[in-house]
Amino acid sequence: MGPRINKKLAAVGVAAVVGVASTIALTSGSASASPVFGYSGYGIGVEAKGGVANSGPQTLSTINCTTNSSAKQSNDVAAVNVNDQSIARTVRTSTHAFNDKSGNGVTSDASAVDIKIGSLLHLTGVKTTTTAVYKNGKLSYTGNTTFAGVKIGNVSMPSLLRPEWNTKVAVPGLGYIVLNRVGGVKTESGIYSYAQAVVVHANVRNRYIPEGVDVAVLKTRAEISKPAVAVVFGDAYVTKANVDKLVTSGPTSYQATCKGTEGKTVRASVGEVDIKRVAYVGAAYTTKNGYQNDQRAAVTFTSHVAGVKVGNLKIGAINAEAYASKTKDGTYDVRWKSNIASITVNGKVYQVKTGVNSTLDIPGIAKLTFNQVKKQQRYVSVNALVIDVYSLNTKVVVGHAAAGVVG
Repeated sequence: MGPRINKKLAAVGVAAVVGVASTIALTSGSASASPVFGYSGYGIGVEAKGGVANSGPQTLSTINCTTNSSAKQSNDVAAVNVNDQSIARTVRTSTHAFNDKSGNGVTSDASAVDIKIGSLLHLTGVKTTTTAVYKNGKLSYTGNTTFAGVKIGNVSMPSLLRPEWNTKVAVPGLGYIVLNRVGGVKTESGIYSYAQAVVVHANVRNRYIPEGVDVAVLKTRAEISKPAVAVVFGDAYVTKANVDKLVTSGPTSYQATCKGTEGKTVRASVGEVDIKRVAYVGAAYTTKNGYQNDQRAAVTFTSHVAGVKVGNLKIGAINAEAYASKTKDGTYDVRWKSNIASITVNGKVYQVKTGVNSTLDIPGIAKLTFNQVKKQQRYVSVNALVIDVYSLNTKVVVGHAAAGVVG
């Protein structure tokens, strides 16, 4: 069974993708003592939540954790589907950063020729956009959606062509929709805004969308951070398992950031992780803590696991930590550490190795790789333990943490 997904669609970022931290580190610019801005945003065609219709974002355009004010991406597709039904046609999304007379910011757009749910709902000429801006020391945002046509059932609704923010409308035979869903959240380090053309809440049984499913169509987000010496980023998770390149589990207790946590520690816990036919992982959690301002930027990610069992292989508590920082004078600092309490097989105790990328082969059971580290001037990641299970051709990563600064 997969993880439960929060149905609150408004502010859920999709930028927290496993591996994004290392990509950013490898492509970041040269060191600079000047303040930098952090730009992030996305446009999504359709995303469904709830029941068996959970789907990842379709027609995705995204920029993430970049200090490049010229960053941009676009995407388009003929049609996007939910539950094997074509919901929107000729979908285009884009997101771009800017630094001009209007300030520093990000704009994300999405459009569709039409959005249709059988004979229950038909929206045409749909355009949605949101912008987050920093200018003259102030943060602000805008967002809006317009329609060329709105028809509910067989009734045209001209009053809804330019709806107010968060307009709720009943749709007989389906449930209800929210048109022009817009909002923004301001923090000490920046602001993000979102705009969604239509959010469909299917709370009536129908032939198009399973009852209990929410669908966001044309979903956008824009985020700008205040000027700082650097932008912090990173991620952490407890476990991830894959067979060759196919991910079979995880990442669990996953956390990421693109601007820190205002200096507060955020914890994500899990009671246990059962990777079917592969491994059992005891109680575990991850933490993140980061901040960025005009004097200093720093971030720490940690991962903690009570213990792991893979057949007769038993591994004690596992911990990993990654830290990165930059000060106003241009000094960088990156550190990592990890530890494993014990390793036993059928009561036989094996020595825990402490070197980077050191290995232990347990014949017929698994190869263990300790302290799998990738380190650069401004970025470090560590996998405390990687287990290659021979009989299943499966790789299990346990205790991952990564941290970096861009700027």
